[in-house]
Amino acid sequence: MVVDYKALKSGGFMRQKQKDRFSLRLKVVGGNLTAGQIRTIADMSQKYGDGHIHLTSRQGVEIPFIRLADVEKVKADLEAGGVFTGVCGPRVRTVTACQGSEICPSGCIDTYALAQAISRRYFGRELPHKFKFGVTGCQNNCLKAEENDLGVKGGCRVSWEEESCTFCGVCLKACREGALSLRDRKILLAADLCNNCGRCFQSCPAGAWKGEPGYLVSFGGMFGNRIARGRQILPLLQDTESLFRAADAALAFFDRHARPGERFRTAIDRAGWDAFAAAIQESRAAPEYRIDETLDITDVVCPVTFAKALAALEELEEGRVLSIRMNDGEPAQNVPRSLKDEGHQILRLVDNADGTCTLITRKVGG
Repeated sequence: MVVDYKALKSGGFMRQKQKDRFSLRLKVVGGNLTAGQIRTIADMSQKYGDGHIHLTSRQGVEIPFIRLADVEKVKADLEAGGVFTGVCGPRVRTVTACQGSEICPSGCIDTYALAQAISRRYFGRELPHKFKFGVTGCQNNCLKAEENDLGVKGGCRVSWEEESCTFCGVCLKACREGALSLRDRKILLAADLCNNCGRCFQSCPAGAWKGEPGYLVSFGGMFGNRIARGRQILPLLQDTESLFRAADAALAFFDRHARPGERFRTAIDRAGWDAFAAAIQESRAAPEYRIDETLDITDVVCPVTFAKALAALEELEEGRVLSIRMNDGEPAQNVPRSLKDEGHQILRLVDNADGTCTLITRKVGG
């Protein structure tokens, strides 16, 4: 029997030095597994491996010593327990994340929700070389965002409300960058020193500091045979649509400019950082449409979702743009396709990183 080792590797089965044995890489998004998934993995290790698992440096789990003859059986048994195989080779790898704002007091963003959204959008996509996303919740940078091809670090855009301030000085002590000063009973923020850490906002006992969460994005990091720190070339991004536009542009640049087998950072260095920065800045341009009406169908299920979306479009004049918020999953898969089949134009589908999506569509025809 001819064995397609390349196909096995792309599906997460990595050859070991022992003949016909594989270490199986599993898909673990954001470092999170349920207790049930852990039990499934342990059972599969005992049934198909040698009874142990390996935890990787990127929050992954691998089951070594899988026999070639058991490849399909172990995949089926894992999936029955809610566990799926990972990927290897030249494609987008498992997305890593720290615990973020849902658990960590320092976190500025919900890292796990964002890691899931990134994974849904990009996981397994084929590229000239492997590509790694990492999400960390704040400037403490526990996940080392700049080591990734594309790193996301949580941040806050802060503002001070004088009328709420008791001038206790807690924020001045909390700021590690020396960006805050007290002068004539006013707290002054030096924008050129602020790193968007949000510590003033998080520490203020009076609620005088307000914080709007956002994303600090770095590009071109790598940590292996060659070590390079990712560079931040954008200001704080404050919505997932802007983040995904930048990520889309980065991956498109990689696809267009990289030579076969060339890492993202190497491709940027060779093509030029000015050219890369121009491509990323272009992604920030305002969309060529204006929202005319909005519709929320998160409270209904398929096929009613499509019926409501179509009815809303029928109320509009030709050329008008409708924004539709819907649940992720089946609605996000079916509604855009069905509206396109009806002849309407799909402008954008945005993952809101909260279990919902926003579909932007233009009415075509009377």
